[in-house]
Amino acid sequence: MGRDPQELEMPFSEGSEGESRSTFGRIAKNVGWVAGSRGFNLTLSVVYLAFTARALGPEKFGVFALILTYAQLIANFVQFQSWKGIIRYGAMHLTSGRHDRLKRLFGFTAALDFGSAIVGALIAILCVPLVGPLLHWNPDEQFAAAAFAGVLLLTTGATPSGILRLCNRFDLAAFCEATGPLIRLAGAIIGWMMGAGPMWFLIVWATAGFTQAAAQWFTAIFINGSRVVLGRSAFKQALRENERLWKFMLQTNISNSVSMFWTQLGTLAVGAVAGPSDAGAFRLAQRLSKGIVRPVQPVTLAVYPELSRLAAEENFKEVRKIVTHATMMASALALAIVLTIAFGGREILHLVAGKRFEFAHTYLFMLAVATAIDLAGFALEPVQNAFGRSWKVLRSKLIAAAVYAFLLVVLLPTAGGRGAAIAAIICSLLIFAQLAYYTAKLLRSGPAAPAVVAHEAQ
Repeated sequence: MGRDPQELEMPFSEGSEGESRSTFGRIAKNVGWVAGSRGFNLTLSVVYLAFTARALGPEKFGVFALILTYAQLIANFVQFQSWKGIIRYGAMHLTSGRHDRLKRLFGFTAALDFGSAIVGALIAILCVPLVGPLLHWNPDEQFAAAAFAGVLLLTTGATPSGILRLCNRFDLAAFCEATGPLIRLAGAIIGWMMGAGPMWFLIVWATAGFTQAAAQWFTAIFINGSRVVLGRSAFKQALRENERLWKFMLQTNISNSVSMFWTQLGTLAVGAVAGPSDAGAFRLAQRLSKGIVRPVQPVTLAVYPELSRLAAEENFKEVRKIVTHATMMASALALAIVLTIAFGGREILHLVAGKRFEFAHTYLFMLAVATAIDLAGFALEPVQNAFGRSWKVLRSKLIAAAVYAFLLVVLLPTAGGRGAAIAAIICSLLIFAQLAYYTAKLLRSGPAAPAVVAHEAQ
């Protein structure tokens, strides 16, 4: 369907950006598009979160947050980070001009997305009767959780998102990503005016997810002209053409799942121990702390394709420059964020959610510290993935996850939600320290590093 990918403006070809455009020039252009998108979406997310919290209050907002978190937790464990695989392997195919391989790669990741989504939906529905009593859900809330999780898991847009980024269409990706927040905003305002309950907001969130995924697929296939080749033989050939694709996909999926482990499991654990109100406050604090640094995330999305290209070209000098500059700027911003929350966190909560949620200030400050640590090291994971060292990222996060689970068991009974926040800080430090060590070792190895990496990957 659509035009041949050879007709597209490819980010690494002479036709799109021109040979004279530098690496930083391409990154700046892509960061501009995605930063604008994320800034717009961030503004909307704060507004619709405010309307939702004010409409529901601490208790009902906690129920809504627990159902939403339950569905997202399962989605993060079963859904693959297909966009990373598309960029990792697609960059090499673009460099070599093998567009036929791109089509098969797209088809493979699309099948993987929807296959895992179906499995995840079944798991979510079957596990609700087991999880519901632990989270104090009544029968209606259990039904809502099963229905919402089943729908949310089927709204996957990882593959089209990767296609748009690989083809340097960050502009189209930005427009697609705006559809979900716009629907949530409209639905939250209507729900606030109606005095609606948690069920209304779950319906709005599910509708937003479906619409955004549909927009991404339509854009990637029909507007951007990227073909997707399906079929058993095409899948087998894709595995032969993309060495260690399965391993990379599994490692990045587990790595992403583990990175969200303390974000989502923490909310559920707080809900089980302290009840829905504290769980809602914990979730609200998480969203606000993550939202503050969300404008920086586009840099990661824009840097990763460039790092993959530089890795394919074995250009270590540019990699060192990008990582050094990005880490210095991110660390300064992280410090500013912690200071802002320390002195103005209570006012932020009052402004966003109202006086009833001011008790979440402690959660907000502690989770902002954890988020700041993640921000300071945001460039470290893309470097490892670009050089095929995703297993290093996975190992770092698995160690941190094991420590987090242990800390939850030890701290929750005595410290409640604060214990979960302390555990999040410790785990963020663990991941940062490990990835910083691996990255420093990789970059110190100089021009000979690609050969070492290739040997390790085998």
